[in-house]
Formats: sequence, C-alpha cells, structure tokens
Amino acid sequence: MLLPFVLTLDCGNGSASVSMKNAVAGVVAAENMNSALPERMVAMAPTAYPKPLILKRQVHSSVLTFKHPDTLPYLTFAPAMLEAMYEQANYLRRSDAKKYPVKGISKAEMLKTVELLQECQILQPEAMLDRFDFYQVNTELKKDRVRITGYYTPIVQASREQTPEFSIPILRRPEHVPSPAAIAAGALAGKGLEMAWVRSKKELANAQLQGSCWVEYADGKREHFGFGGSVKGAGGVYVFFTKVDEKVLGAGFFPLTAGYSVAVDPRVIPIGATLLAELPDMDPAGNLKGYTYRILFAQDRGGAILTTKRLDLYSGIGMNGLQEARKINGYGRLWVLLPKQ
Repeated sequence: MLLPFVLTLDCGNGSASVSMKNAVAGVVAAENMNSALPERMVAMAPTAYPKPLILKRQVHSSVLTFKHPDTLPYLTFAPAMLEAMYEQANYLRRSDAKKYPVKGISKAEMLKTVELLQECQILQPEAMLDRFDFYQVNTELKKDRVRITGYYTPIVQASREQTPEFSIPILRRPEHVPSPAAIAAGALAGKGLEMAWVRSKKELANAQLQGSCWVEYADGKREHFGFGGSVKGAGGVYVFFTKVDEKVLGAGFFPLTAGYSVAVDPRVIPIGATLLAELPDMDPAGNLKGYTYRILFAQDRGGAILTTKRLDLYSGIGMNGLQEARKINGYGRLWVLLPKQ
C-alpha cells in the first residue's frame, strides 16, 4: 500500500523532475513496488523550464548613466501634472508611436512608467525607488548639469493683408524650399504662401524661436499657427508655420501643459519619456536660491534643443507665459525614469 507523501516542486530551476524521481524511488523501495511504476509517476512531473534571463537594459551609455538621485524629496500630484500624464499615456498607446524611438528605451516601458506613476497616491522617495530605475542624463557641462530654459506661445498682432504697418509675412512651407538667405532676399514672395502679416522681423523671429504663435487680427479674431517645418543652410535657420487647432501641440502630438511639458532633442531623449528634473530656483536678480524637484514629460522638440545640454520647459500663452518663461534660466540635473528591472 502506498504511503502518502508530499513533494515540494521548484519549476524554476529544473529540480522538479529530479525531486519527484528521488521521492518516488524512495517510496517504491520502502513498499517493494513494481520498478516500472516510478517511470509512470515521474512522467507526471511538470516540465522543467529554465529561469528567464533578465538582461540589463541597454541604454546608450554616452547619453544615460544608471544613477539614482542623491536627493529625492516628496513629490506631489498637481492637477496640471495629471493632465500632462494623461496626454502622455494617450500618445504612448497610439499605434503610430515608435516601438523603440531610441536605443534601449521602448514605447512599452515608457507607458509602463506612466502607469506606475498613476498608481501612486503620494510620490514618496521610497515608492519612487521601489518602482523606478533612474538614468541620469549625461552632458558635457560641469557635474552633468543641463541648461533649463522656458518657452511660451506668443500672441502677435497681425493683419490678413499686407499693409505698410504689417509688412512681414508668416509663411507656410513650400514644396521646394530655398535657403534661409534666399528666403530673406524674397525668393518666396508672391508665391501665395503668406498666412498672415506681422509688424516686424523681431516678432516673426520670436514666434519662430518659440515654435508656435497666436495671431490676433484687428477685429479681435485669433488663429493658432504651429510649427510647419524648417530649413537650415546659408543664412541660418528659417521656420515655417501651419494652421492648427486651438490646443498648443508639442511635436504635433500633445496638447502641451504649462509647467510640465518639456522640449527635448528626440534623437537622445525620446518623445514620451518621463523625467525627474532638478529645477534651479532663482531670485528676481537671477541668483540661485536652491533647487526644486518635479516630474516632467518629454512632449515637444525644438530647433535650439540639441543633444542633452538643453531642456525647454513650456510656460504657457501670452504675457503670463512670457513672464513664467523668463523665470526659468539656469542649470540643473535630469533623470529619465523607467520601470525597475
């Protein structure tokens, strides 16, 4: 008669079938059973599978270094942060978002990062360290600091027709694009590319630098012009515009959120990445008082944002946006957050 016995199976390390065979053999010997029985019972043991190999995340080492912040304070959820997070998740669930926008960082991992953030009630330091791996952004600046500046959406007075007062055109991109120097010399004049007319080259240059603008006509109506492409060459850079809806879109995908959306160089930091920023806290005279920490979302690109040395924080629309943008100009550190391996 078989005596009852208990097996402890470890299916992860391949010892399950060995443990089963030894245990059954012992019972058979004790009970003087038929020797064919062990093979039939061992066949019932679950298939042994090797433990999965967890590969180290292969991020680009010249851009990111696996390194936790030396200071990690409590972080709070502001309504604007939740709004930016919502837009981030929506983008990362889109089928046209690249699966691997940069080396070692996948769309799936960036989405998981946002989902983990959404599950947190309070961003305690312990919760952050338990959930995320931190990768400090490398720069060539001292202590790997990043220059952090602000940008905004200007409101520009404009005319639908060319007049002596409003003589500088805002242009849409043509099919065949000449050099910036040729454009400045009038190569695109009279081609029907004029979207509106503004007072000065300075106002146009500012709108081009910010990447979008609202134009306001004499009758009070407004139109929103977004980034429509650019050309580089002799004469520098020239930015074209395209008419967009009322939302200020970053990189053509996101409604930007003041204080939380940032412009990056998407060749090194992907659109859709979640960041922890050490933001410089400056006094009105431009002196550094200290640092604050904030979760930010890579949702825009900018012509002046090249490599990892610069980060632009979106600050809003019109004069309020300009005032906020002027407060942001200093150096701090930056980390990319990814799910903990």
